Amino acid sequence: MAEFDLVISGGTVVDGTRFPAFRADVGIRAGRIAKIGRIAKSSAARALDADGCVVAPGFVDLHTHYDAQIQWDPWCTISGWHGVTSVALGNCGFGFAPVRAAERERAMLTMSRLEAIPLASMREGMLWDWETFPQWMSTLERIPKGVNCLSYMPLAPLMIFAMGLENAKERPATDAEMARMLALLDESMDAGALGWSAQRTGAHSIQADFDGTPMVTDTMSEGDLLAFARALGRRGEGFIQLTNATGDLQKDLKLCEDVAVAAGRPVLFNVVLAVTELPWVHRMFVAWLESCHARGIPMFGQANSIRAPFRFTFEDWNLFDSGPAWNRALTGTHEEKLRKLADPELVRAMAAEADGGMLQTPILGGPIAGHLFEGATNAPSNK
Repeated sequence: MAEFDLVISGGTVVDGTRFPAFRADVGIRAGRIAKIGRIAKSSAARALDADGCVVAPGFVDLHTHYDAQIQWDPWCTISGWHGVTSVALGNCGFGFAPVRAAERERAMLTMSRLEAIPLASMREGMLWDWETFPQWMSTLERIPKGVNCLSYMPLAPLMIFAMGLENAKERPATDAEMARMLALLDESMDAGALGWSAQRTGAHSIQADFDGTPMVTDTMSEGDLLAFARALGRRGEGFIQLTNATGDLQKDLKLCEDVAVAAGRPVLFNVVLAVTELPWVHRMFVAWLESCHARGIPMFGQANSIRAPFRFTFEDWNLFDSGPAWNRALTGTHEEKLRKLADPELVRAMAAEADGGMLQTPILGGPIAGHLFEGATNAPSNK
């Protein structure tokens, strides 16, 4: 009987520990790495020649929106093409569970604008054989997959499920509604949820719902956000993925810290920006993260590792939702957008918003505390 099920021979091993790359063979037994070193091909049931290739652990993509696509594309193209072997779904508070049957179309319309998932693809390819989050996890377990899947409990569908869409957009949860949501969160964590996620970007969100209104989590109260954080603290498990950018940077970052302290769990913060023209921005966020760690706050940054420009088209969401005139002009169908952009008065309002700086990302807006820039250079003043 062969000692190994598979030997990957002659490749350059990059093991993820920051140890320099080295040439070696990798022996696999029962789905696990059993040996790294020199291994005879004859000792394995199957041998794979990796000469000229890099042998490395698969990448974990912590921020994806493959919640729909995984149902018809097991490899989560294009992530699966680039060495990603595990994906986290349900980021930013967006997702499809829990969702009642009557609310499915509305959920798909939301995701068609927020994450540019074609509505026709969702209508054709989504299974919709679940309603609750545990049922969604059962679907993920059952369907064919070429990648491993983790899933946050996204707070937007949870709030809609418990409060109703309009209530969730207009007011904080009642005590009874919050108790129900926390019970559903516990049920979801028991079913394998990674934790919870939320986007909170204010009444003039840069990433609005398909009808131009803020997402339900954009205007959720601080008290509700902290209640969800304390729920993970009571359990002593789970992660939080959080975007909190309402326009007052000092207050926004302080609330992120409060969430991490209340939960006692890691918070993945979106997003650590790198702007070529504003190098102080990146240094400021890194300094803040270092400050959190020095104070024992488990805050971790997420950032783009490549340039990710937004292309202005009539089809997809853009970064201009924070301007009311731009929001109005760029919601609706292709034909509706053309009609609205033919209105000279609306076009003048759009120009005024652009000239007045209203389209600036809110994560950099508002008063900025001087202590956030300790160690950074070329930072703006507090004035």
